[in-house]
Amino acid sequence: MKRPRPHVTDHAMLRYLERVVGIDVTAHRRDIERLVAQAVELQATALTKDGYRYVINDFRVTTVMPAHSELRIMRPFRHRDGWGDG
Repeated sequence: MKRPRPHVTDHAMLRYLERVVGIDVTAHRRDIERLVAQAVELQATALTKDGYRYVINDFRVTTVMPAHSELRIMRPFRHRDGWGDG
């Protein structure tokens, strides 16, 4: 039986980048906070700047992605016997 591969959590990856690689995560967090401050004040849901989209949800930046990435379109759930719930 094959052994499972280890899973590295986002928290562990962040700490690795911070402590082993030496990236100042706090400084980058402050940079993002300054960048989106006005958008958050205006209750915007996103800010696009320098080719990146900062998604804002409930006063929090929840993700950063390339501005040109396509949004996923939700499709109705399809049951074996057809569309929708019934």
